[in-house]
Amino acid sequence: MTEQKIDTDLYSRQIGTFGMETMGKLIQMKVLISGLRGLGVETAKNLILAGPAAVILHDDAVAEMRDLGANFYITEQDVGKRTRAQACLEQLSQLNQYVNVSVHSGPITEELLAGLSVAVFTETSQADLLRLNEACRTRSPPVGFIAADCFGLASSVFVDYGDAFTCRDKDGEEPRSAIVAGVTQESPGTVHTHEGKRHGFQDGDWVIFREVQGMTQLNDAKPRQIKVTGPFSFTIEDTSAYSAYVCEGIVSQTKVPEKVKFNSYRSSLVMPKHEGEEMHVPDLAKFGRSEQLHFAIQAVLAYREKAGQLPAARDSAAADDCVNLAKELNEARKKEGDTALSVEEVEEDVVRKVAMFSRCMISPMAAFLGGVVAQEVVKFTGKYTPLHQFLYFDMFELCPAADPSDCKPLGTRYDDQIAIFGAAKQKAIADMKLFLVGAGALGCEFLKSFAMMGASCGSSGKVTVTDMDRIEPSNLNRQFLFRQSDMKQPKSLVAARVAKGMNQGLNVHATEVRVGTDTENVFDDAFWDSLDCVVNALDNIQARMYVDSQCVWFGKPLLESGTLGTKANVQVILPKLTQSYGDSQDPPEESIPLCTLKHFPHAIEHTIEWARDAFEQLFVEGPREGNNFLTDATAYLAKLPTEGTGTSQLARLNSIKKMLEQRGAGAFEACVEYAVLEFQDKFYDSICQLLHTFPLDHVTSDGTKFWSGPKRPPAPIKFDANDETHLDFVVAAANLYAANLGMPENRDKAAIARMAAAVKLTEFQPKDMKIKVDDKDTTREGCMDDDAAVRQMIATMSELSKSYQTAKPLEPAEFEKDDDNNFHVAFIAATANLRARNYKIPEADFHKVKMTAGKIIPAIATTTAMVTGLVSAELLKLATMDTRKVEDFKNGFVNLALPLWLLSEPLPPLKTTSKEHDPIIMGPVRAKPDGFTTWDKVDVKLIDGTLKQFVDYLMDEVGIEVMIMSAGNACLYNAYLPAHKKRLNEKVTKIWEDVTKQQLSPKRSYLCIEVSASDPDDGVDVMIPSVKFQFRETPAPAPPVSVEAASDQTSACCHG
Repeated sequence: MTEQKIDTDLYSRQIGTFGMETMGKLIQMKVLISGLRGLGVETAKNLILAGPAAVILHDDAVAEMRDLGANFYITEQDVGKRTRAQACLEQLSQLNQYVNVSVHSGPITEELLAGLSVAVFTETSQADLLRLNEACRTRSPPVGFIAADCFGLASSVFVDYGDAFTCRDKDGEEPRSAIVAGVTQESPGTVHTHEGKRHGFQDGDWVIFREVQGMTQLNDAKPRQIKVTGPFSFTIEDTSAYSAYVCEGIVSQTKVPEKVKFNSYRSSLVMPKHEGEEMHVPDLAKFGRSEQLHFAIQAVLAYREKAGQLPAARDSAAADDCVNLAKELNEARKKEGDTALSVEEVEEDVVRKVAMFSRCMISPMAAFLGGVVAQEVVKFTGKYTPLHQFLYFDMFELCPAADPSDCKPLGTRYDDQIAIFGAAKQKAIADMKLFLVGAGALGCEFLKSFAMMGASCGSSGKVTVTDMDRIEPSNLNRQFLFRQSDMKQPKSLVAARVAKGMNQGLNVHATEVRVGTDTENVFDDAFWDSLDCVVNALDNIQARMYVDSQCVWFGKPLLESGTLGTKANVQVILPKLTQSYGDSQDPPEESIPLCTLKHFPHAIEHTIEWARDAFEQLFVEGPREGNNFLTDATAYLAKLPTEGTGTSQLARLNSIKKMLEQRGAGAFEACVEYAVLEFQDKFYDSICQLLHTFPLDHVTSDGTKFWSGPKRPPAPIKFDANDETHLDFVVAAANLYAANLGMPENRDKAAIARMAAAVKLTEFQPKDMKIKVDDKDTTREGCMDDDAAVRQMIATMSELSKSYQTAKPLEPAEFEKDDDNNFHVAFIAATANLRARNYKIPEADFHKVKMTAGKIIPAIATTTAMVTGLVSAELLKLATMDTRKVEDFKNGFVNLALPLWLLSEPLPPLKTTSKEHDPIIMGPVRAKPDGFTTWDKVDVKLIDGTLKQFVDYLMDEVGIEVMIMSAGNACLYNAYLPAHKKRLNEKVTKIWEDVTKQQLSPKRSYLCIEVSASDPDDGVDVMIPSVKFQFRETPAPAPPVSVEAASDQTSACCHG
């Protein structure tokens, strides 16, 4: 298959993670998945969404009722009638039209394996795994082999890709580049990079050099392995015989393929780790657990070989047998010496927990492992580092402290969970009141998980899900509840409907209401008070911060998670026990200095950002300016001289004049002429002007070369209608300009090329221009002659304005990144690459430009499924919170590319303490109470209370004198202002309404008030927690609304 056959609309976010080369390999893969309980169907779902050529399902076991607790495509009608594979086939086939999904029945033969890329085995006996692994290894080339098992709260994954697997890209990270500042002539040679930015390289990285002057031996494009010696230096080979370094040079990371040797399943059972490697430690609190699980899971598999089946749930005798088998196995390994893994002593409790629940399949573990396994399949393309070779993982924190008495099977879909938690805890899960914020990729997975676990499926349970977005084509690659027929439908309503189809007991209410301060009349105090937990499935920090602040205010647990390509994080936020999301934030994104963008780019990201700005200025702001002029020419022309430089003002006026003159012309040739003239201005004239102002031999006041370091000398480009990129620019710019003017498009490239070649271009005439050399430069940019030209142009436009009074408005563009046929990204791609050509920067492909300009977050189904499995396990812990301690909960960071799992206990909340000297106040500060956190509140209940009553209450009950009180950005009282004294007798609510000029919602019963205060005894400044001021009795929460009725309420909320 070729690159052209890849549906870039569907796979855009995935291509942003994997790249086109990997996608080209992935769409040719054929994969077998054997075993279709929860783990198998999760793996199949994630893999089919990723888009291999074919997926073969294999599971001849007839569906059981308990399968419905983790397999979301088996229905009650399938139980006892259809095999698991047949029951899942139709729904799995609908996930991706490009994947051939079929069922294989009967034994797995060598003939079946022969045509495969990778075979995944779950629910498979030890004897069969040994046989099938050998069969996969003996193929030429080898068939990738993955064995995975979910044994209730414990799991394992084993990967074997043969003796000589090639990994092309170990981490999937974008290669970093740095500007060379110097290279020494010694052994080893030391490379110094420009101190404006750390190089970001790591020991063992491979790099290539280009454009080095003097030491030209480095420009041979040969990858060199480096050793980092500092943030701005590293060493390479012996450079003592090389020519002396003079100046310039770019050094970039490069991906060097590596050979990875895998051991067979048989030998890995004896020694599961390679020389120089340790076993994965997913949980930092469980060092040594992987080794224990290795023996525990082998013992359970050995029990199945002996007894013909896995141990029954909570079968103590069978668990004892497994303990003995584990001990026997460990003793045998000890006798084999250093060539075998052994442990000092088998931990019986670990073996028992594996054995007792080995028949159970719970959704959180299945989702977690299904994401991991599917990603390992994708790695067969050579992208990312494969698991080498075992992963062991457990969720033993979910085990009840004492064995429940009500854990007998009830013949329901929840029997596997009941076996672990008991029926009473299952009811607690069912009665949870949840708020799911977001119904995109994470949201779809969470709704599926709720349905499988039975969360919010009881008579008192309810999950409210909200999302403002509509379904788009790119969503179908990750948001598995949606189909092609759902395009443009509300995400929340469709997701809720499909999830309810997976479990009719799910009580779900879907809305399209945005969560924020402006919708607190919908998600009101009573709503937040009624919740047991909030689950975020958001993709922006602002919304996360708001939801977090509400959870802190109302004292509700919050489960926070997010993904970025192969990376994911989980944060558990528990009232009074852990930090909130707002207690720690990621560092802000690096911004590109304005001067770098305008005049001195040295990376493709700089030219893409410049091109995105050009799109905005030409096709969005330009037409808007024209419409502002048409609306009120006098006011527009009066305001113009106060905005920007004369040069920018003149450009705006010329743009408006040209647009309005050509509006009625109707000839596409005028649009092509406009595009060619823009080309001439951007890629020839402006570069010539820059070189006129700063010639190539220009030196700074301190004698150094101006064009050095990050300042790359540009070269002008003359328009050539036969150059494909030149023509791409003209085609896109002409059509976008035509759309602004309300003219029909023209996609005939040959005709446009002829029109463009006929455009007459004038010779460049240099001007006396002022240009800033960096962002600290205070020079006023522009041409001095333009100020006089602006005054003349304003007079001209004032006269012409009368003739434009009947003109139709111009049509500004609205940037849309996901439509590859609208010329938006096409213009930006051509513009970015032409500017890169000006500055001799390597050009970017269309998809790279699309991802960067559209600020598209790379996303894949595997990471999403994996992280929701982790979060769902935390939700189960919350349902049994009465028996929990904070150590049971797990924050997590995962990078499936490496692969890396890091789980750890949530951090305690940050404390506010008294200080002898505060650097801001320049004196002592007292905290009341000392050590309070953001979770603490000062509760003040004064129904219809006045400001004086509020101030007196804090004096009497807290012992502080209120100096300033505010609510949000509104200052309600300042004791230092005499005019505020008259507010003392007014109601606090009236003061709030007067200051904010808003009406308090009748559904609102609290105000969050911040107080600056002092100690009345000694005048020391005092810090207190936020004040929760209750001014009316809390109204009762609204009755539950079913998903069928939700759309009516949604439209009322949206339009109310």
